[in-house]
Amino acid sequence: MGKFFQIGEVCQATGLTPRTLHYYDEIGLLVPSERLAGGQRLYTAADLERIDRIKELKRLLGLSLSEIKRLLDADDARTRHLAAAQKATDEPARRAALEQALGVTEAQWRSVQEKIEQLAQFGRKLERHVRDLRRLLKSSRGGGEVSPNGNRAPRGGRPSKAASAMPADPGPAARAKSAPAMMKLKQTAGGER
Repeated sequence: MGKFFQIGEVCQATGLTPRTLHYYDEIGLLVPSERLAGGQRLYTAADLERIDRIKELKRLLGLSLSEIKRLLDADDARTRHLAAAQKATDEPARRAALEQALGVTEAQWRSVQEKIEQLAQFGRKLERHVRDLRRLLKSSRGGGEVSPNGNRAPRGGRPSKAASAMPADPGPAARAKSAPAMMKLKQTAGGER
């Protein structure tokens, strides 16, 4: 029997709160490996690895918890299919298990590719906005402020607070890093947890 970790130890090791772990259990994202008679949750090293994968998927791809659950469930299914392929005594059973593992993995890959494309589209949209705003700022230097609808303010007009607060372009690397954060903000605005 492996070592078990109590919820406080898991929280300290992972930075998650007990409430978060309870919620993950409730939605089936991370079900503790053991429970004591009083309902106390006990976690294993494999559970801690799953938490690391959850955090990584949220950070890297800005995935929702339901999307993360689907990906991790697919990981588990692939592992089961590969184990079945190794235990298979005949070639047709081995091949069938490998085909199932491949199907699960291809579905995961498609899901990640769709998310990457969504992030890329969102990034291109933000890039257009930045370009448009820079053009507006540049044209406003020529005499009077230009509003987003194209109307020019009188000469000597004061620049808007938004225009004067516009930061310099951080460059492509910083824009790429901010895409997951922007997606997370978009999901938060949509009511996801």
